[in-house]
Amino acid sequence: MVKLGRTIKLRLYPDSKQSAGFLAMSREYQRLANIVSQWIFDHGFPLSWLKINHQLYQVLRQESQLNSQMVQSVFRTVAARYKTVQEQMKQHPYRYKNEDKKWVQVPRDLNWLVKPIHFRRPQADLVRQRNYSFMGEMKQISITTLDKRTKLCFTDKGFEDYFHGDWKFGTARLVHSRGEWFLHIGITKEVDDFDKQGCPKIVGIDRGLRFLATIYDHLGKTLFFDGQKVLRKRKKFLEIRRQLQSKGTKSAKKKLKQLGTV
Repeated sequence: MVKLGRTIKLRLYPDSKQSAGFLAMSREYQRLANIVSQWIFDHGFPLSWLKINHQLYQVLRQESQLNSQMVQSVFRTVAARYKTVQEQMKQHPYRYKNEDKKWVQVPRDLNWLVKPIHFRRPQADLVRQRNYSFMGEMKQISITTLDKRTKLCFTDKGFEDYFHGDWKFGTARLVHSRGEWFLHIGITKEVDDFDKQGCPKIVGIDRGLRFLATIYDHLGKTLFFDGQKVLRKRKKFLEIRRQLQSKGTKSAKKKLKQLGTV
C-alpha cells in the first residue's frame, strides 16, 4: 500500500464579524511565526519541534491569545518551512569558477542564510478536530478564533467526492485571497501499489517552462520538448502589447483587441 495525497480548497462564507476574527487570528499567527523564525535563526537552526516547544511555549502562551494547539501549530509550521528551504539549498549548491576556470560546487545549508525566513502574509495552520471540525452532516464547519470557535457555511464544489470513502483529512491552512476566505485541507488515502506486471509499458511526462515536456518511457528513452521558441514568441507578444498600450490610439487599441484573441 502507498499513501496518495491531495489538497482540497473549500470556499468559506463568514459574516463580517467572523471575517474580522479570522483576520485577527491569522495576523497573530503570522506575528508568532516571525518570532519563532527569528529564534531559530539566532540559535543555530534547531528544527526539532520538541526543542522549540520547550524553549518558547510558556513565553508565547503568556503573551498571545492563540490557544495551546495553535501555538504548537506555529512551531510545526516554522520548522517545516526551514526544512523545506534546507532541502532546496541541498539541491542547489553554490557554483563558481576557480582559478583554473573549472566549475566548483559547494554544498549549502541553512548557515548560508543572512536573515531569518520572514512570513509576509497572515496565515493559520489548523489541526483537524482541535482547530477545525465538520458539523451538520458535513454542511457546516467549526473553526478556532482568538475568542472562541465559530460556525459557518462552506462550499465543496469540485471536491464533493473527497468527503466520502477512505480519504483522511489532515492539517488545513486558512487563506485570505482577494477579499474571500478559503480553507486548504491536505487529505490522504491508502491505495494499492502500482502493478508493473499489469502495465508493462509506462511513459512519464514532466511539464515545465524551460522544457515544455520531458518524456521518459519504460525502455529508458528520454524525449525533450524545448520551450525556448515559445518563450521567445511570448516575449515578442508582450513587447508588442506594451508598445501598443503606450500609444493609446484607436488603431493601437484595435490591434490590442486582435492580439487578445490570438
